[in-house]
Amino acid sequence: MLVSLKEMLQEAEKNNFAIASINTPNQISLRAVIQAAEDTGMPVTINHAQTEQSVVPIDIAVPLMLDYAKKSTAAISVHVDHGYDFEHCMKAVRLGCTSIMYDCSRFPLEKNIEEVKRFVEIVKPLGIGVEAELGAMPNNMPSDVHGQETSDLSDLSVYYTDPDEAALFCERTGVDVLTTSFGTVHGMYAGEPNLDIERIRKIKSQAGQVHLGMHGGSGTPFDQIQQAIDAGIKKINYFTAIDTAPAPYLLKTIQESKNPVNFCNLANQAMEIIYQKTVEILTVFKNAGR
Repeated sequence: MLVSLKEMLQEAEKNNFAIASINTPNQISLRAVIQAAEDTGMPVTINHAQTEQSVVPIDIAVPLMLDYAKKSTAAISVHVDHGYDFEHCMKAVRLGCTSIMYDCSRFPLEKNIEEVKRFVEIVKPLGIGVEAELGAMPNNMPSDVHGQETSDLSDLSVYYTDPDEAALFCERTGVDVLTTSFGTVHGMYAGEPNLDIERIRKIKSQAGQVHLGMHGGSGTPFDQIQQAIDAGIKKINYFTAIDTAPAPYLLKTIQESKNPVNFCNLANQAMEIIYQKTVEILTVFKNAGR
């Protein structure tokens, strides 16, 4: 069933778990993630990122995502991940997304506040949730897109979100979800992960009713993920580890086959691996028994 992200987050706050926010840039991953949500009974946010426009345009992806969400027995929300352009985010509004991340974190604080506040004022009457980002999320997924180059990962603390700025941001923008930086990395880590859990607690204590988000979940030790949930994180983006999981198995299948390999067989194998990885992470995010 199609459910708003805001509804999901209220339940997550009440029962101390985290909503998995997973990109589904193809029908294989879309089917696998939704099946995992149904089988675990966990709500899931399925994402289309603006950087995936070259993979599948939003005009094609979102209607398909909405169709799958509405037909699912699980609670599913349809979200735009890292929408950098106002026009792109407004297209997502017209297509029917239930929540949108308007990412203006590349701007100075005042410009970030100004842009996000303007967007919130437009879409809030429509019941659309808004996520924003404060601080910088270091990147270890190099691409040709400007601003998506590999970051210097030698000292992640230089990217951290300031709790006082977070309080100001939440108060002035009216945002629903604030994504913060406290030691995670987009892509995979270059060294040993060491999240600043105390920083999460400080931000949470000053953020009022705003829910806190974490990006860069892939590669984070499960115990640290659950510590982050306990400290206040209630939405976690998790994609790279899921999306890259099938490749070694598919390569082995191709190399060991004595006959031509049908793509449909590879697709089914990939879907099963994505399903298994998603079930694993949903179980961690459920945070049961803590």
